[in-house]
Amino acid sequence: MYIHIGAGYNVRDREVIGCFDMDGKWDSALTKEFLKNAEKDGKTDMAGTDLPRTFVLTDEKIIFTHISTSAILSRVEGLQL
Repeated sequence: MYIHIGAGYNVRDREVIGCFDMDGKWDSALTKEFLKNAEKDGKTDMAGTDLPRTFVLTDEKIIFTHISTSAILSRVEGLQL
């Protein structure tokens, strides 16, 4: 199954490792370093052009999206019905 994470961007549910809120997490030195290294390695992508609220960690890359973490998680839960 696929999960829509914004701006026509879909990811396979089995590829998603985690979905993280940018508020609060962004201040963590470890998170900043992790995201910086991923960007340097070309492993980041944007789902749309709006200011990102969430980043979705998959087994291949990190996708920044304007969709809230709670909205993405509710879509994931909807797939499990």
